[in-house]
Amino acid sequence: MSFLEQIILELKEEFGDGISELCLIVPSRRAVLFLKHALAKVYQSTIWAPRIISIQDFVRELSGEQFPDILPLVFDLYQVYMDRMRAAKPDFFESFEAFYSWGEMLVKDFDELDKYMVDAQQLFTNVHDLKEIEAFFSIPEENRELIKSFWRTLRGREVEPTEMQQKFLRIWEVLFDIYSGFRASLKERHMAYDGMAYRQLVDELEAGEMTLPYPKTIFIGFNALSTAEERMMKHLLSTEQGIVYWDVDRAYFTPPGDRLPGQKKRGHIAGEEPGKFIKGYHYAWKDMDSRLIVHDMAASPKQIELTGAPLHVAQAQYLGNLLTESPVPPEEFQRCAIVLADEQLLFPVLYALPDDLTQLNITMGFRLRQTQIYSLLLTLMRLLNSLRIDANGELIFAHVEVEDILNNPYIKAHHPQLSLQIQKEIHRKNLLFVGQTFMAKKKLSPLLTHIFSPPRPDPTQTIKNLAPLIDYCEGVLTRLLEDAQKRQARLESEYIYHFYRWFQELREVLERYQPSLSLQGFTRLVRESMQKVRIPFEGEPLIGVQIMGFLETRVLDFDRVYILGANEGSLPDTSTGNSFLPYNLRKGFGLPTYEEKDAIYAYHFYRLVQRSKEIHLIYNQEVSDGGGAKEQSRFIRQIEHFFRDHPNLQAHHRMVSTPAPYAKRPEIHVSMSEEIQASLRQRFHKEGSGRYLSATAMTTYLACPLRFYYHYVANIREPQQVEESMEANTFGSVLHETMEFLYEPLLGQLMTKARIDPLHAKLDAALKKAFRKNELAWGTELRGKNYLLRGVIKDLCERILQADAEGDPFVIRSLEDQESFLTALDIQGEPYLINGAFDRVDYIPEKDLVRIIDYKTGKIDLSAKTVSDCFDKPKLKAAFQGYLYAWLYDRQHPGVKTQVGFYTARQLSGGIHYLQEGKAVHEEELAAFSKGLSSLIAGLLRKDFVQTDDEQQCRICPYNEICNRGR
Repeated sequence: MSFLEQIILELKEEFGDGISELCLIVPSRRAVLFLKHALAKVYQSTIWAPRIISIQDFVRELSGEQFPDILPLVFDLYQVYMDRMRAAKPDFFESFEAFYSWGEMLVKDFDELDKYMVDAQQLFTNVHDLKEIEAFFSIPEENRELIKSFWRTLRGREVEPTEMQQKFLRIWEVLFDIYSGFRASLKERHMAYDGMAYRQLVDELEAGEMTLPYPKTIFIGFNALSTAEERMMKHLLSTEQGIVYWDVDRAYFTPPGDRLPGQKKRGHIAGEEPGKFIKGYHYAWKDMDSRLIVHDMAASPKQIELTGAPLHVAQAQYLGNLLTESPVPPEEFQRCAIVLADEQLLFPVLYALPDDLTQLNITMGFRLRQTQIYSLLLTLMRLLNSLRIDANGELIFAHVEVEDILNNPYIKAHHPQLSLQIQKEIHRKNLLFVGQTFMAKKKLSPLLTHIFSPPRPDPTQTIKNLAPLIDYCEGVLTRLLEDAQKRQARLESEYIYHFYRWFQELREVLERYQPSLSLQGFTRLVRESMQKVRIPFEGEPLIGVQIMGFLETRVLDFDRVYILGANEGSLPDTSTGNSFLPYNLRKGFGLPTYEEKDAIYAYHFYRLVQRSKEIHLIYNQEVSDGGGAKEQSRFIRQIEHFFRDHPNLQAHHRMVSTPAPYAKRPEIHVSMSEEIQASLRQRFHKEGSGRYLSATAMTTYLACPLRFYYHYVANIREPQQVEESMEANTFGSVLHETMEFLYEPLLGQLMTKARIDPLHAKLDAALKKAFRKNELAWGTELRGKNYLLRGVIKDLCERILQADAEGDPFVIRSLEDQESFLTALDIQGEPYLINGAFDRVDYIPEKDLVRIIDYKTGKIDLSAKTVSDCFDKPKLKAAFQGYLYAWLYDRQHPGVKTQVGFYTARQLSGGIHYLQEGKAVHEEELAAFSKGLSSLIAGLLRKDFVQTDDEQQCRICPYNEICNRGR
């Protein structure tokens, strides 16, 4: 028999049909439904039902006041706060957006100190001398010591208060006035918050100013009470108007006089903590009508399973397997509960439940912040904050926010091609900011058209009229709702509708209070307020398996209980809400701290276990970032300790593991096939597409054949991104283009110091032209890192000009030439194309020498001692490129004396770095390189593609995630 059924049975025996005149009060609204069900089950006849109500609704009903939501309360508090602060300092100003977060915290503190009947004037007294505490604070000695400790820390005699402490004291001095003014303001308009109503009810009961309309008020299943609840119950008990029923178990509570002579102390299997509160109340009220419903969990066998499983998914899957292997009969659904200590487990659990488990009742509510619509709305807020107006008066958006909107799963699912097309164009043009005109030219849906037609506020100023922003957000939601309804997506429609309702309520509040907010303040208000919005799941509360949060189990009993997320931090919940009241003051004035919270969780945990027959505690054993496992709940350890060797209470511990996806990292191997050979032939053969093997392609193959396959055969490319700051390849392109623009007018002329020096004055114009040619949207307005990098490029170009001017006079024969040196090499009877892009080819008349110059942005290694080193050591790719260029030049101009040199950005102080220390490449070396090149290409055309053994190279490889390398 459940606890609630036992209560109704006792009341039936005592009051019979007279129960209809009673008022039955329980801790939660959910318990009201189950108590009504127990009433019907026990009486099984037609009677007038008693008043059954939750404690919160009971207090609100008797108060007769209105109870606003938290946001209007914060606005009211802000107005009182500003009035009090300006009374002390007329020019004082603090914006609402700065006040909002701590104002919400202050409302909760005021609510709590009223529920705990704290003397607010004493609490907010600004203590200047510790002796004042002895004189004015009417609280127990041990509590006074806590208060002294706080003020001693804040007002140390030898150390001046810090700036933060001084600010705290300034606010503390006016908090009682703010508290009193806030309450008076609400009372004048017949409004209240819960704590205010609790305090008023207790004061009126104790003063004899209120008489309840019931002969008896029955309090059922409470545990930790606020001071207001405690005094309310005590008053009704002392005046014989009340009865209190406590639900306890002998495992943690030994009823007074329940020990037999000579018997050892019974109970306390679970320690003292669970029964801490009830013991104090019951012993204090034992001579009044305080009644215990005593259970003994050890009297009958229990099956207790303790299971560790990694991550949320494994916990949910394990639960699904349990319910598949041992299904719950439909007639027992109501007696089965899935309790989620961690609410993030809700959706993994729903997906993991067996298909035949169709009757569910989800009581937790669903946080709207977990939906894609919430994500989209946050992106809209960022879009609004990124708005700019360019020199032409056009509205422009930051590309990041535009792409975030287009990549939102909801938008992308409905506009996949359009989303991809717009992003490709943004990347190709490197648009840091996307203009409204640019978006208007696209064939946008009504939703996207509205999204990219926002109001034009100035983000730097406060906004007097917030209606356009609300209209904009509601317009987005209206179009989303229309689309969802057309697709008959009911759940999605429900989400959107709740968001729409929330914005309507926000509009009403903002119209009532008319605050001045900046755009950032409006965004913050929307974000922080929306995080708390929940959507309730519909269902019949008394039918089906119950899926609940931990504290929703209060007063309820189940035969089967599955508790998931049984880890420290969730069970018990160790998070502490923000408060303006420090720990010592909370403790000193009897306000709850984390210690009371732990005891509350302990009681509800063992209360849930005590009548259950089968209990599964499933926890996350995932390895944390620090290398250790997630800590299992203290209650698991308690059960293992206290239930050890008990005949009826035996706990079995197990671990569930999931196979590692890469127990041994497999090597990736792509076999050469006829299709791949045909693809390579089509790509590089003289009769094929006209493309050629470059130095980059061949050094890529030498470094890692698999990387060559991904890039040149599978055609897997890195996704193009907008460059907000200059990347290395762009840096190199701009450097190359700038030098080309400087030297191009001087092709064929003898380059002497007198001819080179004037080019320094033309450098800025050449740089500007290079930025434009590379289609860099920020080329005309460089900021931050890009501005600095432009300076670096300019400095490098000046150094190149200086080095050229101080060297031998030369004639520039070609610049950025990749057409003149294309050649075909015979590979097993077939001609394959090879080429290279020569940055510069010089002729030095005094030495009758051709010099091939290449510009590099990184360091180079030219330490090859022989030609074969270039093929054996992938890091010598600059040397490979040098020999390749010499070989290509020789194919077009045989017998010409040639040297190869490099200007490298990181080593410019050394001038030109030459292959073979500046010696001309001789015929034997060219022949050796030609032989090695033939062997390399022949292997490339017939061998399998394997991974490199040098994993250091994988760290900078764009394909390392495909290979699971380089991490």
